[in-house]
Amino acid sequence: MDNKMTASNCLNMQYELLKDMYFDNKTENENYILGTSDVIDDYFWNIAYLKTEFNKEMLDNLESIFKSINRNPSIYISKSDIAFESNKNLLIDNKYVLNDKDVYMELKNPNKSNISLNIKVVENEEEYNDYMKVIASAYNDNIENPEENVYADAITDCYYKAIKKSINDGIHYHIIAYDNNVPVSVATLSYKDKIGGINNVGTAQGYWNKGYGKQVITYVINKFEELGGGILTLSTEYQSKNQQFYEKLGFEEMYVMEQYMKEI
Repeated sequence: MDNKMTASNCLNMQYELLKDMYFDNKTENENYILGTSDVIDDYFWNIAYLKTEFNKEMLDNLESIFKSINRNPSIYISKSDIAFESNKNLLIDNKYVLNDKDVYMELKNPNKSNISLNIKVVENEEEYNDYMKVIASAYNDNIENPEENVYADAITDCYYKAIKKSINDGIHYHIIAYDNNVPVSVATLSYKDKIGGINNVGTAQGYWNKGYGKQVITYVINKFEELGGGILTLSTEYQSKNQQFYEKLGFEEMYVMEQYMKEI
């Protein structure tokens, strides 16, 4: 696996880490990378990254592939690429709208926290249920102050099944933190071939701003080092509260991606 930190290689690394949990299929050629899921239909796990400058015919062909698998076009372009502006204009001209800006980050200088919580890797059904309770709370859109929930998003049944089947598989380490036996914060470390990736970071409502997330990420970093270290990456919202959080923990920006969705 090529470890150079380009957008193409980072996405390939992400696919290798998350295949069979979130991703199921990948197509790559000189023009794009396409990663899709057979069971999860949302735009996080059915994505295309444009590697080169596109034209209308190329975009139409890519859209036809999305249509053939009953997925809405979700297209990423990297702000570091020479073709960024031309591809951006092409997408906008063809009724795509900016949906999100993500920053891809790499751990450079770990700034660990003291750990006072009981933190462990999920190993059984009871711990899995606790993990998913935290995920459901942390990612719930229907909260009184949604602007305070930096991880808010939709969680579907497909995610529950995908995470459950990856327990104890030797690649994915689902981390859960307890405060006096109450599950409060979670994260997932995926690790393979000296490459680590962090996903599913969240803290249950009612437990924010207590430093629990920092303790969980410290545990994740320790686990990553225990497994052999290498390159540890994650992605989060660009110029967000999340990015500031990870910067304080020693993660640094690699590049920024913009995600465009086709207007339906």
